[in-house]
Amino acid sequence: MKEKFKNFLERKLKLKIIISSCIASFLFLLSFLMVIPGIGMESQKFIKSIERQIKIIMPKGMYVIDGQDSAVYENAMNSAVKSAYVSDAISTLNTYEDKNIVVKREEYTNFSVEWFENRWADDIKNKRDVDLYDLGIDLIKFDKAVATKFLSYSYVHSGLEWMFRSGGLAEAFSKSFYKQVWRDQTIIKQDVYDSFMQYEGPGLSGLKVKESLGTMIINNKVWFLNRQIENIKFGFNIMGHSIFKNKNLNETNMNKIKVTYDELSSPFLTDTLNVYRTGVIMLFTFLVIILPIYSTLLTFWIINYKKGGYK
Repeated sequence: MKEKFKNFLERKLKLKIIISSCIASFLFLLSFLMVIPGIGMESQKFIKSIERQIKIIMPKGMYVIDGQDSAVYENAMNSAVKSAYVSDAISTLNTYEDKNIVVKREEYTNFSVEWFENRWADDIKNKRDVDLYDLGIDLIKFDKAVATKFLSYSYVHSGLEWMFRSGGLAEAFSKSFYKQVWRDQTIIKQDVYDSFMQYEGPGLSGLKVKESLGTMIINNKVWFLNRQIENIKFGFNIMGHSIFKNKNLNETNMNKIKVTYDELSSPFLTDTLNVYRTGVIMLFTFLVIILPIYSTLLTFWIINYKKGGYK
Protein backbone atom coordinates (compact mmCIF):
# COMPACT_ATOMS: atom_id res chain seq x y z
CA MET A 1 0.00 0.00 0.00
CA LYS A 2 2.79 2.38 0.93
CA GLU A 3 4.63 1.54 -2.28
CA LYS A 4 1.56 2.20 -4.37
CA PHE A 5 1.03 5.55 -2.67
CA LYS A 6 4.69 6.44 -3.19
CA ASN A 7 4.49 5.56 -6.88
CA PHE A 8 1.27 7.51 -7.12
CA LEU A 9 2.94 10.66 -5.78
CA GLU A 10 5.96 10.13 -7.98
CA ARG A 11 3.91 9.79 -11.12
CA LYS A 12 1.04 12.24 -10.67
CA LEU A 13 2.24 15.69 -11.62
CA LYS A 14 -1.03 17.50 -11.01
CA LEU A 15 -1.31 16.20 -7.47
CA LYS A 16 2.24 17.28 -6.68
CA ILE A 17 1.59 20.76 -7.98
CA ILE A 18 -1.70 21.05 -6.08
CA ILE A 19 -0.25 19.87 -2.76
CA SER A 20 2.92 21.97 -2.98
CA SER A 21 0.96 25.03 -4.15
CA CYS A 22 -1.51 24.69 -1.29
CA ILE A 23 1.29 24.43 1.28
CA ALA A 24 3.18 27.38 -0.19
CA SER A 25 0.03 29.50 -0.46
CA PHE A 26 -1.00 28.70 3.11
CA LEU A 27 2.39 29.68 4.53
CA PHE A 28 2.46 32.90 2.53
CA LEU A 29 -1.11 33.85 3.43
CA LEU A 30 -0.60 33.07 7.12
CA SER A 31 2.58 35.12 7.39
CA PHE A 32 1.04 37.97 5.39
CA LEU A 33 -2.04 38.08 7.63
CA MET A 34 0.19 38.15 10.71
CA VAL A 35 2.13 41.12 9.32
CA ILE A 36 -0.67 43.31 7.92
CA PRO A 37 -2.31 44.58 11.16
CA GLY A 38 0.75 45.38 13.26
CA ILE A 39 0.23 47.21 16.54
CA GLY A 40 -1.45 50.03 14.64
CA MET A 41 -4.60 47.94 14.26
CA GLU A 42 -4.57 47.17 17.98
CA SER A 43 -4.10 50.86 18.79
CA GLN A 44 -7.06 51.70 16.57
CA LYS A 45 -9.43 49.96 19.00
CA PHE A 46 -8.08 52.17 21.77
CA ILE A 47 -8.50 55.29 19.62
CA LYS A 48 -12.09 54.35 18.78
CA SER A 49 -12.88 53.99 22.47
CA ILE A 50 -11.57 57.53 23.07
CA GLU A 51 -13.81 58.80 20.29
CA ARG A 52 -16.80 57.13 21.94
CA GLN A 53 -16.02 58.91 25.21
CA ILE A 54 -15.72 62.26 23.44
CA LYS A 55 -19.16 61.75 21.91
CA ILE A 56 -20.54 61.22 25.41
CA ILE A 57 -18.59 63.94 27.21
CA MET A 58 -19.01 66.68 24.61
CA PRO A 59 -21.66 65.63 22.07
CA LYS A 60 -21.83 67.62 18.88
CA GLY A 61 -23.76 70.85 19.25
CA MET A 62 -23.87 70.85 23.05
CA TYR A 63 -20.80 72.84 24.09
CA VAL A 64 -20.31 75.57 21.50
CA ILE A 65 -17.94 78.43 22.29
CA ASP A 66 -19.63 81.65 21.21
CA GLY A 67 -17.52 83.35 18.54
CA GLN A 68 -19.38 86.64 18.99
CA ASP A 69 -18.66 86.80 22.71
CA SER A 70 -15.99 89.48 22.63
CA ALA A 71 -15.49 89.31 26.38
CA VAL A 72 -13.91 85.85 26.52
CA TYR A 73 -13.77 84.25 23.06
CA GLU A 74 -10.18 84.98 22.04
CA ASN A 75 -8.86 84.41 25.54
CA ALA A 76 -10.65 81.06 25.77
CA MET A 77 -9.28 79.93 22.41
CA ASN A 78 -5.72 81.16 22.96
CA SER A 79 -5.47 79.86 26.50
CA ALA A 80 -7.81 76.99 27.33
CA VAL A 81 -8.07 75.47 23.86
CA LYS A 82 -4.42 75.97 22.92
CA SER A 83 -3.29 74.57 26.25
CA ALA A 84 -5.38 71.45 25.61
CA TYR A 85 -3.05 70.58 22.73
CA VAL A 86 0.12 71.45 24.61
CA SER A 87 -0.87 69.60 27.79
CA ASP A 88 -2.03 66.60 25.77
CA ALA A 89 1.40 66.28 24.17
CA ILE A 90 3.50 67.17 27.23
CA SER A 91 1.61 64.69 29.41
CA THR A 92 2.96 61.84 27.27
CA LEU A 93 6.49 62.65 28.46
CA ASN A 94 7.87 60.83 31.47
CA THR A 95 9.42 63.85 33.11
CA TYR A 96 10.70 61.72 35.98
CA GLU A 97 12.92 59.55 33.78
CA ASP A 98 13.21 61.01 30.27
CA LYS A 99 16.59 62.39 29.32
CA ASN A 100 16.83 65.83 27.69
CA ILE A 101 13.41 66.68 29.08
CA VAL A 102 13.90 70.41 28.50
CA VAL A 103 14.60 69.87 24.80
CA LYS A 104 11.73 67.42 24.43
CA ARG A 105 9.30 69.73 26.20
CA GLU A 106 10.21 72.52 23.81
CA GLU A 107 9.83 70.27 20.75
CA TYR A 108 6.45 68.98 21.92
CA THR A 109 5.25 72.49 22.75
CA ASN A 110 6.31 73.92 19.39
CA PHE A 111 4.62 71.07 17.55
CA SER A 112 1.42 71.56 19.57
CA VAL A 113 1.27 75.31 19.03
CA GLU A 114 1.89 74.93 15.31
CA TRP A 115 -0.89 72.35 15.04
CA PHE A 116 -3.28 74.59 17.00
CA GLU A 117 -2.54 77.61 14.83
CA ASN A 118 -2.90 75.66 11.59
CA ARG A 119 -6.26 74.31 12.71
CA TRP A 120 -7.86 77.23 14.56
CA ALA A 121 -6.15 80.51 13.59
CA ASP A 122 -8.59 81.21 10.77
CA ASP A 123 -11.59 80.43 12.99
CA ILE A 124 -10.32 82.77 15.68
CA LYS A 125 -9.63 85.53 13.17
CA ASN A 126 -13.16 85.28 11.78
CA LYS A 127 -14.72 84.77 15.22
CA ARG A 128 -16.40 81.51 14.28
CA ASP A 129 -18.22 79.42 16.84
CA VAL A 130 -16.19 76.44 18.03
CA ASP A 131 -17.91 73.17 18.92
CA LEU A 132 -15.97 71.27 21.59
CA TYR A 133 -16.92 68.05 19.81
CA ASP A 134 -14.90 69.22 16.79
CA LEU A 135 -12.06 70.11 19.14
CA GLY A 136 -12.17 66.62 20.66
CA ILE A 137 -12.07 64.91 17.26
CA ASP A 138 -9.19 67.11 16.18
CA LEU A 139 -7.32 66.20 19.36
CA ILE A 140 -7.53 62.55 18.28
CA LYS A 141 -5.93 63.48 14.95
CA PHE A 142 -3.36 65.45 16.90
CA ASP A 143 -2.61 62.44 19.13
CA LYS A 144 -1.95 60.35 16.03
CA ALA A 145 0.44 62.99 14.72
CA VAL A 146 2.25 63.15 18.07
CA ALA A 147 2.55 59.35 18.14
CA THR A 148 3.95 59.29 14.60
CA LYS A 149 6.46 62.08 15.17
CA PHE A 150 7.64 61.42 18.71
CA LEU A 151 6.74 57.84 19.72
CA SER A 152 6.55 55.36 16.85
CA TYR A 153 5.16 55.28 13.32
CA SER A 154 3.81 51.82 14.11
CA TYR A 155 1.25 53.09 16.63
CA VAL A 156 -1.07 54.54 14.01
CA HIS A 157 -0.11 52.69 10.82
CA SER A 158 -0.50 49.14 9.57
CA GLY A 159 2.19 46.54 10.06
CA LEU A 160 2.76 46.37 6.32
CA GLU A 161 3.42 50.12 6.14
CA TRP A 162 5.72 49.83 9.14
CA MET A 163 7.69 46.99 7.55
CA PHE A 164 8.50 49.04 4.45
CA ARG A 165 9.32 52.20 6.40
CA SER A 166 13.00 52.98 6.82
CA GLY A 167 14.16 51.51 10.13
CA GLY A 168 10.79 49.85 10.75
CA LEU A 169 12.01 46.27 11.04
CA ALA A 170 14.99 47.27 13.18
CA GLU A 171 12.60 49.04 15.54
CA ALA A 172 10.17 46.12 15.61
CA PHE A 173 12.85 43.67 16.73
CA SER A 174 14.64 45.97 19.16
CA LYS A 175 14.54 45.28 22.90
CA SER A 176 14.04 48.96 23.68
CA PHE A 177 10.89 49.14 21.57
CA TYR A 178 9.44 46.05 23.22
CA LYS A 179 10.11 47.66 26.59
CA GLN A 180 8.40 50.84 25.39
CA VAL A 181 5.20 49.12 24.22
CA TRP A 182 5.13 47.02 27.39
CA ARG A 183 5.15 50.21 29.46
CA ASP A 184 2.62 51.91 27.20
CA GLN A 185 0.08 49.10 27.64
CA THR A 186 0.59 48.88 31.41
CA ILE A 187 -2.33 50.04 33.53
CA ILE A 188 -1.92 51.10 37.15
CA LYS A 189 -4.48 52.44 39.61
CA GLN A 190 -5.72 55.74 38.28
CA ASP A 191 -5.33 57.57 41.58
CA VAL A 192 -1.69 56.46 41.72
CA TYR A 193 -1.07 57.72 38.19
CA ASP A 194 -2.88 60.97 38.93
CA SER A 195 -0.74 61.52 42.03
CA PHE A 196 2.35 61.78 39.81
CA MET A 197 0.71 64.35 37.55
CA GLN A 198 1.62 67.86 38.64
CA TYR A 199 -0.19 70.61 36.79
CA GLU A 200 -1.90 73.98 37.02
CA GLY A 201 -5.46 74.59 35.90
CA PRO A 202 -7.98 74.71 34.61
CA GLY A 203 -7.86 78.48 34.80
CA LEU A 204 -7.61 81.65 32.78
CA SER A 205 -4.24 80.53 31.42
CA GLY A 206 -5.49 77.05 30.59
CA LEU A 207 -3.90 73.77 31.68
CA LYS A 208 -0.14 73.55 32.25
CA VAL A 209 1.61 70.24 32.92
CA LYS A 210 4.67 70.48 35.16
CA GLU A 211 5.44 66.82 35.85
CA SER A 212 4.08 63.71 34.17
CA LEU A 213 4.42 59.95 34.39
CA GLY A 214 4.07 59.69 30.62
CA THR A 215 2.52 57.18 28.29
CA MET A 216 0.82 54.48 30.19
CA ILE A 217 -1.65 55.23 27.46
CA ILE A 218 -4.86 54.18 29.23
CA ASN A 219 -4.04 56.03 32.45
CA ASN A 220 -2.72 59.01 30.52
CA LYS A 221 -5.82 59.38 28.38
CA VAL A 222 -8.17 58.95 31.35
CA TRP A 223 -6.30 61.73 33.14
CA PHE A 224 -6.50 63.98 30.08
CA LEU A 225 -10.21 63.37 29.41
CA ASN A 226 -11.02 64.14 33.03
CA ARG A 227 -9.07 67.38 32.77
CA GLN A 228 -11.17 68.35 29.75
CA ILE A 229 -14.30 67.71 31.80
CA GLU A 230 -12.89 70.11 34.39
CA ASN A 231 -12.20 72.62 31.60
CA ILE A 232 -15.86 72.44 30.56
CA LYS A 233 -16.93 73.11 34.14
CA PHE A 234 -14.59 76.09 34.28
CA GLY A 235 -16.11 77.39 31.05
CA PHE A 236 -19.53 77.61 32.70
CA ASN A 237 -18.34 80.41 34.93
CA ILE A 238 -15.32 82.48 33.97
CA MET A 239 -15.57 85.45 36.28
CA GLY A 240 -19.34 85.06 36.29
CA HIS A 241 -19.56 84.54 32.53
CA SER A 242 -20.19 81.38 30.45
CA ILE A 243 -18.16 80.96 27.26
CA PHE A 244 -20.86 78.79 25.69
CA LYS A 245 -23.71 79.95 23.47
CA ASN A 246 -26.19 78.03 25.59
CA LYS A 247 -26.12 79.90 28.89
CA ASN A 248 -28.31 77.28 30.56
CA LEU A 249 -25.50 74.74 30.60
CA ASN A 250 -24.10 73.88 34.02
CA GLU A 251 -22.69 70.94 35.97
CA THR A 252 -26.14 69.51 36.67
CA ASN A 253 -26.88 68.83 33.00
CA MET A 254 -23.48 67.48 31.98
CA ASN A 255 -23.59 64.07 30.29
CA LYS A 256 -20.58 62.79 32.18
CA ILE A 257 -18.46 64.01 35.07
CA LYS A 258 -15.73 61.35 35.16
CA VAL A 259 -14.01 58.78 32.93
CA THR A 260 -12.58 55.54 34.35
CA TYR A 261 -9.93 53.36 32.75
CA ASP A 262 -12.27 50.40 32.27
CA GLU A 263 -14.25 52.54 29.79
CA LEU A 264 -11.36 52.60 27.34
CA SER A 265 -10.25 49.66 25.21
CA SER A 266 -6.96 48.24 26.50
CA PRO A 267 -4.54 47.51 23.65
CA PHE A 268 -2.53 44.27 23.86
CA LEU A 269 0.56 45.77 22.28
CA THR A 270 3.21 43.24 23.30
CA ASP A 271 1.12 40.25 22.19
CA THR A 272 0.43 41.94 18.87
CA LEU A 273 4.10 42.83 18.49
CA ASN A 274 5.10 39.20 19.06
CA VAL A 275 2.62 38.06 16.39
CA TYR A 276 4.01 40.70 14.04
CA ARG A 277 7.60 39.59 14.64
CA THR A 278 6.68 35.96 14.01
CA GLY A 279 4.85 36.93 10.83
CA VAL A 280 7.85 38.89 9.54
CA ILE A 281 10.17 35.93 10.18
CA MET A 282 7.76 33.55 8.44
CA LEU A 283 7.32 35.90 5.49
CA PHE A 284 11.05 36.28 4.91
CA THR A 285 11.54 32.53 5.39
CA PHE A 286 8.94 31.97 2.72
CA LEU A 287 10.52 34.47 0.31
CA VAL A 288 14.12 33.35 0.87
CA ILE A 289 13.77 29.58 1.32
CA ILE A 290 10.33 28.15 0.59
CA LEU A 291 9.52 30.11 -2.57
CA PRO A 292 12.85 29.28 -4.31
CA ILE A 293 12.45 25.58 -3.42
CA TYR A 294 8.87 25.58 -4.65
CA SER A 295 9.85 27.37 -7.87
CA THR A 296 12.73 24.95 -8.47
CA LEU A 297 10.56 21.88 -7.95
CA LEU A 298 7.81 23.29 -10.12
CA THR A 299 10.31 23.99 -12.91
CA PHE A 300 11.78 20.49 -12.56
CA TRP A 301 8.35 18.85 -12.74
CA ILE A 302 7.34 20.84 -15.80
CA ILE A 303 10.60 20.02 -17.61
CA ASN A 304 10.18 16.33 -16.85
CA TYR A 305 6.59 16.45 -17.96
CA LYS A 306 7.60 17.87 -21.33
CA LYS A 307 10.21 15.12 -21.63
CA GLY A 308 7.54 12.53 -20.99
CA GLY A 309 8.66 11.69 -17.48
CA TYR A 310 5.10 11.89 -16.14
CA LYS A 311 1.86 10.43 -17.30
